[in-house]
Amino acid sequence: MQVIAKSGNPIDVTYQAVKSTTGLIDVVAKIYDETRVQDLINFPNLTLTEIGSTGKYYSSFTPDAVGVWTVMVDSITKSGPVVETIIVTAQDLDSIAATVAALENLSAAQVQAIVDGSESTLLSAIADVAQPAMLG
Repeated sequence: MQVIAKSGNPIDVTYQAVKSTTGLIDVVAKIYDETRVQDLINFPNLTLTEIGSTGKYYSSFTPDAVGVWTVMVDSITKSGPVVETIIVTAQDLDSIAATVAALENLSAAQVQAIVDGSESTLLSAIADVAQPAMLG
């Protein structure tokens, strides 16, 4: 499964143990950063904690760079590895939605600049409209 997340925001990692085995203390996540190398400096084998007595375990980590990250989770005693790919971006859905909403507020003159192909006018108009939305 692929997840899309924003750099600098925490990402939850969950793992459902084989046969929902409870009480495991060796569920570990290995985090591979955008260079496809295990990030032992920032995330040395995260130990996951069980949620109640459900056989579901969790932890979190915060990626610090844009790119494709990989999380591998397993338990040594009840092996059943899970691999998840995370696409880390510079934007999240909220900031993209704010930009789209700002673009919906372009004036007729600004739209005409798009039609005329005046790139500098268009970029200026988008910056004027989008900045307050991005800050809010």
